[in-house]
Amino acid sequence: MKAMLQTGVLVWIGLLLPLAGCSGTARPTATVTDATIRDRSADAAVVEFVIEAANPNDIELPMRDVVYTLTVDGKRVFSGKRDAQATMPRDGSQTIRIPAVVPLGEGGLTADLHRYTLRGTIYYSLPSQLADVLFDAKLSRPSVGINDQGEIDLR
Repeated sequence: MKAMLQTGVLVWIGLLLPLAGCSGTARPTATVTDATIRDRSADAAVVEFVIEAANPNDIELPMRDVVYTLTVDGKRVFSGKRDAQATMPRDGSQTIRIPAVVPLGEGGLTADLHRYTLRGTIYYSLPSQLADVLFDAKLSRPSVGINDQGEIDLR
C-alpha cells in the first residue's frame, strides 16, 4: 500500500512538472564583471565578485541562493552560500555581489598576484506557486552556473 502511494505521488509530480513553468523559459546567464579587494588585514583579504545575471525571458525570475567556491592557485580557499536577495527583471539584468575571504600570511597565501577560479550556481524561481512548492521541496531547482577565472592582486 505504501509503495502504491509513493508511486502515485511520483506520477502526479511527473504530470505537474510541465505545468510549473519550466517549458518555454530560456536559461539566464551569469557573468562575473569585476573582482576587487574590499578589505584587507595581515591575516585575510575580502574579495568582492560582481556578477551580472541576465534574463532573456519576458517574465521576472526571483533569484534564491548563490552557492560558490573560490580556488586560488589551484587550492580551495573559500566556499559560501548566500541569499541573492534580488530578482532578474524581464528582458534585463541584475547585479549581485558576493564576498570571499582569502587567508593570508602564515598558513595562507602571500600578498602577491595569484590566479583564481570562481565556480558557483545561482538558483532561481520560476513564476508560479507550483514552481515555488517544487523548489521548496527540492524537486525542481532551476539554476545558472557561475564560471570565472583570472588574476587577483592580494598586495
